Amino acid sequence: MWENNEYKLCFKEDSILDFERIMLSSGECDYLLPMLFLGGSSRQVAYYDCRGFVPLSRYRVDRTEDALFILERVLIILSRAIEYLITPAKVSLSTDTVFFNAETGEIKIAYVPVKEVPAGSSINLLRLIAQLKADVTDEYKSYLDRFAAVVYGNNYHLRELTDRMGLLRRELYLQTSASS
Repeated sequence: MWENNEYKLCFKEDSILDFERIMLSSGECDYLLPMLFLGGSSRQVAYYDCRGFVPLSRYRVDRTEDALFILERVLIILSRAIEYLITPAKVSLSTDTVFFNAETGEIKIAYVPVKEVPAGSSINLLRLIAQLKADVTDEYKSYLDRFAAVVYGNNYHLRELTDRMGLLRRELYLQTSASS
């Protein structure tokens, strides 16, 4: 995966469909890192163009506000990926596949297909929430728990989850601004 400022993925030929390869290598879906595919008979290698971006695992996201921002951006990216025929449930989400550009504050995702698509895509999102929460050090961690409960307890569409996230972010902003 991420090594020597390079991100690459070895995968089986059938884990990324032909039309997905076309979209992912074209760079048209600018919310996902563009990929270059190379391969042989049964094994393929994808190299990601991640210039200026580093995986979140290289950062310490210690504020709930930042974690909620990242989660909201991930939800928006997944919603936009649908427009490019990328199934959100097939996108692996973790601090190793979500990338951040420190200069611009931009978030992008490296498309890494999940090995087996679960019944709902909430497992991926819940894993990312847990990874982000592990680094948070402020007293507002409960907002991440609340969002995880929304994801876990309901079968919301991505748009509804994004709306709920926006409400949580506004509520946190009001609470922190009233405290200061």
